[in-house]
Amino acid sequence: MNIKLIPLFISLAVLSGTAFADAPEARHDWTGFYVGGFVGGAAGTKTHTTEPVVSDGVFWDFPFSSPSSYHTKASVMGGGTVGYNWQLGKSPYLIGLEAEYGYLGSKGGKQDPNAAPLGDAGDGLHSTKIGGSYGYGLIGGRLGYAYERSLFYVKSGAVFTTTKTNFDDFNNNPNVGGTLHTSGKSNNVGYAIGGGIEQALPPEWFESAKHISIKAEYLYLGIGRTQTTSGVSAGTGFISPLTTTDHIRGMHTAKIGINYQFEGF
Repeated sequence: MNIKLIPLFISLAVLSGTAFADAPEARHDWTGFYVGGFVGGAAGTKTHTTEPVVSDGVFWDFPFSSPSSYHTKASVMGGGTVGYNWQLGKSPYLIGLEAEYGYLGSKGGKQDPNAAPLGDAGDGLHSTKIGGSYGYGLIGGRLGYAYERSLFYVKSGAVFTTTKTNFDDFNNNPNVGGTLHTSGKSNNVGYAIGGGIEQALPPEWFESAKHISIKAEYLYLGIGRTQTTSGVSAGTGFISPLTTTDHIRGMHTAKIGINYQFEGF
């Protein structure tokens, strides 16, 4: 779990354990349909990449180096949530279905350190982008335990993301100068697992408070994508096919959100 979230989770836990200690009748009924929104962040994922495999081993760096790795940068995230909870009778246990859609735009890259005597300056750049303008989606289930107006839950499901990978290099030899380029995009289905704390507001705060809850949540998004892209190298008098392979792992996400629960559903 992201260490920066610990104070937030502790605060919610203290609120749930003390704010209503003198009002045991303030038990909240979580059953019903709800909608909400959230903001948060995603920690960069680690990408393992191979050097380009190209049929022309003369004008480009050869032999190629062993696979390397780099992290994509942290990203902000935000979006909306819709779901339904079933509290099992008067028991504290709860099951639910939840879906979310939002923005996630993590990207990063790494420079190729190699250089070849015939002009490859070692300026090749690997890059990866996750989400971006395509966003991401998630659908899953929740298992929870309710105590008075607090809900402690675990969450698991499927996550839908889009990944893009690129490799670009330039050979500055005036006789054979040219470019290497690969690019690929894929839609992926992975898994999500984590949990959180949700706190229903005291109904005496204001008229609609009994419908509103706030939450703090951590999820690991297991993207687990191995993406092979192909392209061509083009220069003076030659065109050669090439491929690169990127192994994209997962992302750590943390968010805070607010939900509105409807009555009569």
